[in-house]
Amino acid sequence: MMGRVFGWGPAALWAAVLFLLSELQGLGGFLPSGADKFVHGGLYLILGLSLAWGKGRTGLGVPGVLLLLIGVGYGALDEWHQSFVPGRTVSMGDWVADSAGVMLGLVLFSRFSRRLHENGWSLNEGTTPTSSR
Repeated sequence: MMGRVFGWGPAALWAAVLFLLSELQGLGGFLPSGADKFVHGGLYLILGLSLAWGKGRTGLGVPGVLLLLIGVGYGALDEWHQSFVPGRTVSMGDWVADSAGVMLGLVLFSRFSRRLHENGWSLNEGTTPTSSR
């Protein structure tokens, strides 16, 4: 039970950070036009990585498409949430950047964890090799 809580903890914590960032008024006004999309993508890449981490640490058979839907859905809710924050607006472009970031995070983590597994390491067991060499 505790392994599941700690496994999904980073994703829940990062979702809270994203929510708090959305509460900030006038955030991004100092960025050049279009640069905010890279910020959105990077922040949601971390969400994708942490969702994939949760799946890897808990060993649950959560389909990757469900993780993608969770991340993309959270991005949509975050954009909607911003409509209630003075000085913030809803942007389809931001949501697309969020979605791309989640997808990239899931893909990168999948490739990284596959390479770890091929080298005898397991996320479920922390940083110890699963077999002796």
